[in-house]
Amino acid sequence: MRRILLTFVAVLMAVCSFAKEQREPSSFDLAKPVWSEAREKERNLTLTFCETVKVGRFDKASIRLTASCDYRLRVNGEFVAHGPCVAAHDFYRIDAYDLKPYLHRGKNSVTIEVAGYNCPSYYLLDQPSFLQAEVEVDGKVVAATGRDFIAYDYGERVADVPKFSFQRPYTEYYRIKSSYDGIQPEKLVEQGAKALLARGVAYPDYRIHQAKLIDGKNLYKFATNSSGFLRAKVKVEKPTMLTLRFDEILGEDGRVMERRLRWKPYIIYDLQAGEYELESFEPYTMQYVEVISDNPVVISEISMRDYCNSDCHRAKFESSNKDLNFIFEAARQTYRQNALDIYMDCPSRERAGWLCDSYFTGRVEFALSGKSRIERNFIENFLLPKEFKDIDKGMLPMCYPADHRNHNYIPNWAMWFVLELEEYLHRTGDAETIARARVRVNELVDFFRPYLNSDGLLEKLPKWVFVEYSKANKLVQDVSYPSNMLYAEMLDVISRLYGDKLLAEQAAHIRKEVLRQSFDGEYFVDNAVRNKEGKLELSGEHTEVCQYYAFLFGVASPESHPALWARLRDEVVPGRVEKGLFPDLYPINAFIGSYLRLELLSKYGLSKQILNESIATYKAMADRTGTLWESLKPKASCNHGFASHLTNVLYRDVLGVYEILPCERKIRLRFIDSGLEWCKGSIPVGDEQLDVEWRRLPNGEFDVKLQLPKGYTHEIIK
Repeated sequence: MRRILLTFVAVLMAVCSFAKEQREPSSFDLAKPVWSEAREKERNLTLTFCETVKVGRFDKASIRLTASCDYRLRVNGEFVAHGPCVAAHDFYRIDAYDLKPYLHRGKNSVTIEVAGYNCPSYYLLDQPSFLQAEVEVDGKVVAATGRDFIAYDYGERVADVPKFSFQRPYTEYYRIKSSYDGIQPEKLVEQGAKALLARGVAYPDYRIHQAKLIDGKNLYKFATNSSGFLRAKVKVEKPTMLTLRFDEILGEDGRVMERRLRWKPYIIYDLQAGEYELESFEPYTMQYVEVISDNPVVISEISMRDYCNSDCHRAKFESSNKDLNFIFEAARQTYRQNALDIYMDCPSRERAGWLCDSYFTGRVEFALSGKSRIERNFIENFLLPKEFKDIDKGMLPMCYPADHRNHNYIPNWAMWFVLELEEYLHRTGDAETIARARVRVNELVDFFRPYLNSDGLLEKLPKWVFVEYSKANKLVQDVSYPSNMLYAEMLDVISRLYGDKLLAEQAAHIRKEVLRQSFDGEYFVDNAVRNKEGKLELSGEHTEVCQYYAFLFGVASPESHPALWARLRDEVVPGRVEKGLFPDLYPINAFIGSYLRLELLSKYGLSKQILNESIATYKAMADRTGTLWESLKPKASCNHGFASHLTNVLYRDVLGVYEILPCERKIRLRFIDSGLEWCKGSIPVGDEQLDVEWRRLPNGEFDVKLQLPKGYTHEIIK
């Protein structure tokens, strides 16, 4: 048995709880929601709200605001913020900003540009436009919508343009005017009262960084994939059409591709002669920017104002393997760009908050920030509406907040939502949210009940049945065995959360029946289809991910299926497809098969294999874009939020911090020889830190230095 030599850097025994979050506004004192008369449903309309605030000596100054859809706040011409923090249909979260750094004695200009898109998407909801804002100085409201502020429609942003993508609103196209003379203020009228919420999450990181010219002509590159507002300082001598085209990778010709992901990755500016400091209104993701113009243009700067998570920098990881360290930073960067106020799948094509993705990203938030504030908002968004428009009763949206006018949903993702609830409870102890979720959970159970066949298995699930992005997604009817494995796990979780023993019995029956039907002596078969006589027949198709579902969700184990387990562990490894191994077992993709594989290897303590496979799979991604991808190949998003789960994997399976249990004030440690000489890390726990450092001695023992947060104990597990 390997010995572990523990040294406590500091032993802190005083019990304390996580620091309480600062109180945030959830209402306004004077401000009313307003918009231009009879234009609140007009599509792609941008209004600029202006107010002059005069101040003398003052101690405190702030602004509170919310809007539909998006706003950009400037004070005295200086960028302050973009928002709002997203919320469920018919709910609006209030942002609040300290204005003291931006105000000076005398007159100050407060400008709020608001884009009202009135366009269904997976990013911003199709809801009538409005702005509600008030400025407070030393406890007194000095400017408020409904009483102050003038709004103008400058008409610079062209309204009749295509959508940026199916999942996002309109492409940005500007005709910059040389004069605003004659433009009259809009007639503002009060809109209906809004259901208001506190913001609840940290504010973004807006740091600015430069791109470098890499071809001597017009192609620029950021150090890594970057997400935020694209900026350009330009000079033109005569009227010029300027296009900024961007993407995460280049095409085979070494240029930015026009429509790699069937989107429109460009911003167009129709400029008069002059000098400009341009900045996109909406955030985008890119590593490369190509400048295209019909007349000569002088570019003095291409840069990015980040629109990224600001609460992930306390976390540290370092080891004797530089490749692992590099992958950790790529995973952190991936999380940083995908976690503002929800967990996004990608900050480029969609900016959508998908279930299942969130199961993995929720772990990352806790690992990198020590809190679960975004996850709390994310879950709350699914609980707030009385019902979800455009999808079947009882089902949850596959991504939210989002508009689903095509009535599509993923029934499997609702199952992952339940699994996430249990982990969220363990991370936070937030029993109130779990209790609120019970209605939604019961509705899910009712939704699935009519799809149970005479064997007690789900059959012919509707809409987009999703196992993973691989061959598995074509093997989902009539009876999808991976879907039933996940469903059994969902029922077990509900049983544990709400004390329903009958659901646990149902889960056990489903596992037993899946095992009886789907295992053919070598592999688990993905699905069965009804023949002409109405009998179920196995398709005979096997996918790698189906095997992982079986082992992770209690249908199989190394003891019950030793031969299959040995093959999965030792032979079905990264690179086996290129070698032509096991062609009858369709390979996994990054989403979500490769992560389920890591979970399975972790379950059985195979840390050295996790280390080697992580480098084999993810190092090339990190090298190419500095972020981690949706697929194993760069054919989709190259910056996908769930992929940041590698941070959690490295903390758990390499550093050895197996589990942090805030409700029990306990840290569970598991040290397994991964082949590294040493490893160290600092993990946020609330507002404190957990510091772990170990070195493997020549005799195989671990020399561990440990500093616990206040009031925490530790336990070493095998």
